[in-house]
Amino acid sequence: MLRRLAVLALLMGVIVTRGAAQTRGCEVPDGMTKEQKLPCVRASTILLDQPVLTADQLAKGPDFDSADAEKSRFAYFTGEDTISCYFRPHYAFAKVPGDSMKFQCWHMAADGAFYSRKGEPIRVDDVKVVVEKDKSGEKSASLYARNDDKNEHEIKADHFKIKYLKPPHPNHNPRFNEVFTSVATTRIIWVLGFPADHVYPAGAASCIGCTDDPFGKKLADNTASLKDAPAVFKIVNAERDLPWDQINPDDDETWSWTDAAKFYSDGEWTHQQKVEFDAYRLALGLIHYYNALPQQNRLVCAEWEAATAGHGKVCGKPVIYVHDLGSTFGKKRSGFDLLGTNPRGSFEAYEPQTVFLNPGNCELRATLLGDKQVLKEAQDLMIHRLERMDRETVKSIFRVSRFNMMDQRQVRRLRAAGAQNVDEAALDEWTNAFLKRIEEIRGAKNCKAN
Repeated sequence: MLRRLAVLALLMGVIVTRGAAQTRGCEVPDGMTKEQKLPCVRASTILLDQPVLTADQLAKGPDFDSADAEKSRFAYFTGEDTISCYFRPHYAFAKVPGDSMKFQCWHMAADGAFYSRKGEPIRVDDVKVVVEKDKSGEKSASLYARNDDKNEHEIKADHFKIKYLKPPHPNHNPRFNEVFTSVATTRIIWVLGFPADHVYPAGAASCIGCTDDPFGKKLADNTASLKDAPAVFKIVNAERDLPWDQINPDDDETWSWTDAAKFYSDGEWTHQQKVEFDAYRLALGLIHYYNALPQQNRLVCAEWEAATAGHGKVCGKPVIYVHDLGSTFGKKRSGFDLLGTNPRGSFEAYEPQTVFLNPGNCELRATLLGDKQVLKEAQDLMIHRLERMDRETVKSIFRVSRFNMMDQRQVRRLRAAGAQNVDEAALDEWTNAFLKRIEEIRGAKNCKAN
């Protein structure tokens, strides 16, 4: 009898533990501390519904609306577009600005009007930028009409990030190949049904108030008139954040791979969360993402629960993902290269970087601080989702991302070898290498039992 009671108690403990682990949502109180983020990471998801995309949608990106193409035209960009915008000071104030060449700007139409966040025109004779400290003490820039003496009516204009090359293409430093890789990685992750920011190629950005190198010169203000001549940056990308609210106490929206690995190993995550995490690591292995750095991660809320009087906000669907996927399609720099950078957008560096260090035992090359092996269920999930990554789709993504012009060392090699069409030859090399990574996932053996 005592033995039966003990077994029953044990079973009840397992049920309670599993129930606690499966509780969805997390509180997001006013004045939230960094430590209070952990329940949101513990309750988070990574996997989304996999989109069914036409070739047109794949080429134009996630903000293209095929049901209303004209209305959504302001929201996405193509490699033929020249973006007009007005410089927004930001990275000069950032705690961790990074190293890639970038700036933020407010979106303008060709006729000089600003776009609202819904794409509606905002017409104003001239504007000014006001930089003030927010509640956390961080400086933030806002836009007003120049004649708004009391700064009473902020212009809520659409804005985004621009990444640019330095020096200009084709003599650019390959460190800044993120202009190309960020487009490809976010499209691939989107196709596979994981969260990713929206990154677009653009032929140029025409920026009023910019210098020739706003990031390098730490430009912290914009006093330009709308009539002033813009600085023009050729071959850029434009990046929009996912349209979900960041969970960012003290302006820190990051999450840690260390915390994720702990929740995975100690049973605080459900089995489904573990499968999603391993599937995500497989997806990142395709593009050879290996930087387990928290500052490249983002914690967001995809769904808020209905407000209840007397209670704080509750996020019903917290989501974790890597928002900075630029350092990909390359490799980690050599330990002897103390002053160098990690090669990115380099075919020579990427081609030998397999997904698995040991495919016979399903052991990842880049573990991202997690278990070396992935779950068999995660492998099966990825095999199913990779059915949509056929040769035509993969090559289309690389074409949109302009991988044919990214790696100038590859271009010179192909040209010297007598390739009749260097652009197509470069795209074919990238496509073939990527398809080999897909076959690796399909063929890996002895993944962890479910």
